[in-house]
Amino acid sequence: MNRIKTLSLPLFTALALSGTAQLDAQVALELSSQKTYRQNKKAVNFKGGSFNIRLNDGSVETIGICNDPNYYPPGSLLVSICSPGTSGFLSAGNINGATAQRPYLVVTELNAAIAVAPGAAEKIQLLAAPTSTLPRPSGGFTDDSAAVYYNLHTTEIREYGLTGYFLNRNYSKGQRSKFESEIVVGSYRYSFPRLGNPNMPAPITAVIFPMPEGFATLNNRTSGFQFTRVNQNKWNEQGFVELNYHEPNVLQWEGLNPSTVFAGVDRLFISLRGLRNPKNPDDSATVGGEAIFPAFNTGSDPRVLLPNPYAGRFTLPPIFPVGTSAVVELELDRGFQTGGVTYDFSTRKFQIPVVVVSRYSDFSKTAFGSKKKKTGILADNDRDGFNNLTEWTLDSDPADGGNTPRSLEPANFQAVTIFGFPTFIGSYFGFNVPVKKNTDPKVEYTLQRSLDQGKTWSTFISDFQDWSVERVTTVIRGITSTEIQVRSLVPNPDPDGTIPTIQPLGTFTDIYRVKVTLAE
Repeated sequence: MNRIKTLSLPLFTALALSGTAQLDAQVALELSSQKTYRQNKKAVNFKGGSFNIRLNDGSVETIGICNDPNYYPPGSLLVSICSPGTSGFLSAGNINGATAQRPYLVVTELNAAIAVAPGAAEKIQLLAAPTSTLPRPSGGFTDDSAAVYYNLHTTEIREYGLTGYFLNRNYSKGQRSKFESEIVVGSYRYSFPRLGNPNMPAPITAVIFPMPEGFATLNNRTSGFQFTRVNQNKWNEQGFVELNYHEPNVLQWEGLNPSTVFAGVDRLFISLRGLRNPKNPDDSATVGGEAIFPAFNTGSDPRVLLPNPYAGRFTLPPIFPVGTSAVVELELDRGFQTGGVTYDFSTRKFQIPVVVVSRYSDFSKTAFGSKKKKTGILADNDRDGFNNLTEWTLDSDPADGGNTPRSLEPANFQAVTIFGFPTFIGSYFGFNVPVKKNTDPKVEYTLQRSLDQGKTWSTFISDFQDWSVERVTTVIRGITSTEIQVRSLVPNPDPDGTIPTIQPLGTFTDIYRVKVTLAE
């Protein structure tokens, strides 16, 4: 889309023509909206959002880690990145992490305000806007201005004023109609206090463009974004749509079209987000700053960028633990210069709750293919002593007699590493057995032990002398997992030794297994 000129006021025009400063680098008015939608089996619901306005006039760039309560001359700091020394002093406000307690800065770039006066938030008003329920004239802005003295390395030190104002209008769950009736597409004209004469208005006009919204019916017409397919669109009783543990998962959606999405300024991302309450598919809170997919952290929010904002399909790999409950999140990010000094950084998040399910029917199709084999769940297709039920549950291959469930052998486990080196803090002697949730049909795990090399077996439980055996459920990065944990109760006789616990005497010849049965 072409850059749209919306600025037409004498003050800014004169500044631009005079060449006194780079106007679009100095003054910026951002109007943006954020909305989150969560889809369930019946509808796409608004989960909350905000309309945000921010005005900046002037800018400062600093090396944040060099902020300090004290002044340092050039070359005196041991941290090489701070070696230029303190060159700025924050005399008012907060900026780039600097405060009155840490006012000395290493400045890399500084531009003073050139058009809008600081400290006069009460003078800001919305003068005109499209027909809506948004009141006008209206204000409510908060002052976020600052002042920096620069350059402390010279005798020509001067104060640089940095003007900042913001206004956030928040809308909670259930206020979609209020949001849409107040904030509509069109031009918004704001009046700011003029630098040097705050009583004289400096108006700026910004434009709000259409963005996709959640699927809804209005005036007997349906429109908006919705997920149209997640595999076979199977929903469980808790309200999650099912992902397949064994095969790739196909997701499709509609509602992103050229009338509301602009290829030059919009980007579309996908990710899988953990829920803070994994049992509630309607819980608004997700684990921020992290993702289940993609499972890496580079310091920024991990997401997969799709080829273009009109993409309507994505395939999630079958790499997630059984029982994982989360939300698939599509995020549309806008980065749009809508005028000479106006910008739009709006976002839309579209979510659908999912849970990873392991079905024997899917496993059987993957493991046996189209060949005629003994695919019954209680059959032993490869005659290795483990029926198909056990191999499905314990992740071995029922078509390969040499691929059997892993043996369970107690061993030292180093639970924690510090700076890449193993430490025995929290370590143990024993083993773990992962327990799958959300299987179809449901299964039960029974941990067994044999004291006579497999002739007889008994249920292995805590004996409060040699071993503890318990089921433990944890939630990490939004993923809920359950495992049977076997731990030695015998302490290390040498506290300074290399292991914290030892295997109980008389248990070295014992063998262990998991008996898998169909739940009643």
